[in-house]
Amino acid sequence: MPSKMSTTERNNNIEGIQNEILSMRLSRLIVFCDIIDRYLRLRLKEDNDWLRVHTILFLTTREEDLTPSQLAKLLLRSKNSITKLLNSLESTGLIKRIHSSKDHRKVVLKATPKGLEFTRTHLNKLSPLEEELRDCLDGDELSELVHLARKLRLQLIEKLTGIKSYPDIHTFLEGHNHTKL
Repeated sequence: MPSKMSTTERNNNIEGIQNEILSMRLSRLIVFCDIIDRYLRLRLKEDNDWLRVHTILFLTTREEDLTPSQLAKLLLRSKNSITKLLNSLESTGLIKRIHSSKDHRKVVLKATPKGLEFTRTHLNKLSPLEEELRDCLDGDELSELVHLARKLRLQLIEKLTGIKSYPDIHTFLEGHNHTKL
């Protein structure tokens, strides 16, 4: 039977746990990212559309064609959930599946003009939210946050999928006029 802890031992134990939690930077990062994600979702109120936009951005910013399996890996989704998403995107005319010009047995995904317009419209909705984020951080802080998040994302995707690198959507967008999408 365990002996009872004195108040001092209990307080020291609690303080030790608190210090351990505070030193766990990853847990704080998860909480911070979750708060940002929830804030944006509440402000945008269109969770499903952002997955569609993200998917179309992947299709338009890659130098090579993507198959459904490759897209599932990049979006960290199961093949079943990607199939459901792609069926929805195709039925609404936002993407199309076509046979690869290199291998006609392989199906690749392409964004349609309607999909590009859909994406442009939704990206334009982000402008006021970007201003709100800029009010929270100065320019250097925001740049550093974006840089570190990109670096972490690329390394984690490589660990999870084995994909060493892929064009960064934000770099692509910075180099192109949004109206070209």
